[in-house]
Parts: sequence; structure tokens; C-alpha cells
Amino acid sequence: MKNRYVTLAALLPVCMLMATPAAADDYIQIGTGVDYSSGDYGDVEDTDFLAIPFSLKYQSGDWYVRASTSWVDVKGPSGIIPGDGGVTPGQPGGEVTSRSGIGDVWVAAGYSMGVAEGTWFDAVGKVKIPTASESKFLGTGSTDFVAQGELLHTIGPVSLGAYGGRRFNGSSDLFELRDVWLGGVGLYTNAGGLALGLDYDWRQGSTVTAPDISEITASATYKLNDNLRLQGYGYTGLADGSPDLGGGLQLLLRFGQ
Repeated sequence: MKNRYVTLAALLPVCMLMATPAAADDYIQIGTGVDYSSGDYGDVEDTDFLAIPFSLKYQSGDWYVRASTSWVDVKGPSGIIPGDGGVTPGQPGGEVTSRSGIGDVWVAAGYSMGVAEGTWFDAVGKVKIPTASESKFLGTGSTDFVAQGELLHTIGPVSLGAYGGRRFNGSSDLFELRDVWLGGVGLYTNAGGLALGLDYDWRQGSTVTAPDISEITASATYKLNDNLRLQGYGYTGLADGSPDLGGGLQLLLRFGQ
């Protein structure tokens, strides 16, 4: 439902806008912003994340391709990895450090199809390119794949969404990663030039001992003009694998029809 922060979620932690079905247009969209979150992730010390996300999306009709990454700054235990919460190298927490650098690169492709009146299904595939430093504990160093399906049903100005999928984690020199399930639901509506969203997202912990990721995100996106959109969002975690609180802003610039 959301792709808030590419390394904290797979996270640009922006929330995926499903308030309206994909339009059969050709366009290029550039996005950037800022995201901040803090939480203890089940450890005695808090971890603070600051991310500056960058994304590029091309859509042609029912198809789209998107690439995204972030510059990240992390202060907290070395065993807490952006995007994987309580992943640790075999023990809770680690030495408290400050580290920063480029995050992982995520590339996604999707296809949207109408399955009934007011109902659409998207087939989505993603791959994580491990550009984040493993030695700085900014990433797991693994090449990961995600396959998921997204369902959207629209009733007037209100849309209901749900998704589910599987993340296939690659091998890591530091972490014993496992393949995990993920899913979520969302409620969306449009009010003039303002789109509002409420999402719930869940994912299994990336190791056997890591806590699950479970969080709620509220978002508001304002259409400044035909080419420019501004999105603000806030989120809170419901499990140790998620931050206690977080939020951010994103600016989306679109070129094309």
C-alpha cells in the first residue's frame, strides 16, 4: 500500500496513493522529501532515522516502472537496520553508533487491470539492489525480491484497498535472513484537490528472532497544480519491529499527460 521510505520500508517511507485507479496516461514523475522516525525496536536504546528519499517513476497506460533510493542518517544500536527493524546479528541491540550514507536502491514494476466495475488488480514485482553499506549497518547487503498483488475497489469518492505478497530475502554475511510474508489494507478518499489515506501495513521479521513490522499511516496529498503534488504523512508502530512515531513530507513533480 505504501512505499514510504525505500530503505526503511522498501520504505520511501511515500504512502502509495490508491484513492483513484491508475489513469491510462503516459508520464514521468520525480519525487523527493524528508522522513524522520524514532523508536526502541525492543531495545533499551532508541534508534533515530532521518531519510532524504529520491524516486523516479515512468507510467505508460496500465504499466509503470519506478526506481527509488534514499540518503539515510541513523543513530542507534548497530543491530537495528533501516527497513528491517529488529534485525540483529544474533543478539539484541548492539553498540550505539551514528552512521550515514546512501540506502538501498529499489526497482519496481507493476501492471494494473480492471477485474470488475470499480475494481482493479495490480501485479507488482520489486527488486532490492544492495547499495547500502553493510559494514555501517545501513543495510543487510542482500539482494531481495518481492512479489505482491494489490486490489482496489472504488465506491464514489471512497476506495478500499488490500495487498499481500512474499519477500524473498537473499543471503547476508551478517544476518540469517528468511523469506517473509507481508500484507496490508487501506482506506482512501478524495475531497477536491486533497486525497486522504489511512493504511495498515504488516510484515514478518526478517530473521526468526526479529519482531514483525506492524504500523498505521495517515496521509494527505494536495494537488498544487496539474504537475505538482505535496504529501504529508505520519505513522506509528504497533510492534517492536516498527518505529514508535514517524512522519515526513514529499514533493512529487509530474511531466506528461
